[in-house]
Amino acid sequence: MGEVKALHERVIEVATQGDAAWFDQRPDRRIRLRNAVPLEFNRDLGEPPVGMTWRAIVIEAQPGVRARQPVALPIGIENDSMSEEDLFRLFMQAAPKEAKATLKQLRRIKLPGTPATK
Repeated sequence: MGEVKALHERVIEVATQGDAAWFDQRPDRRIRLRNAVPLEFNRDLGEPPVGMTWRAIVIEAQPGVRARQPVALPIGIENDSMSEEDLFRLFMQAAPKEAKATLKQLRRIKLPGTPATK
């Protein structure tokens, strides 16, 4: 059991570092779509529906503070083909209400030297 937990933590660490690097290279972006990494979520997603793949929508609510949500999307949709607005709407449709509330709260907090988000 300890080995599985250690593997899960390592997978999350790798995914988190990849997201951090992606946002660091794109300071004007706050949301991205990428392929989901096996074991990165706290539950087994299982196989996606036929013709679809598991993706992760990653929102950076504040610099360094991100939320991830798994979604199943058609295989033919490329990760960079959707606008941030479309990705945000998809995140809000798929996310549980606790995640939506947390995201809303994080976006309202004003960081020193930055404008607050409404």
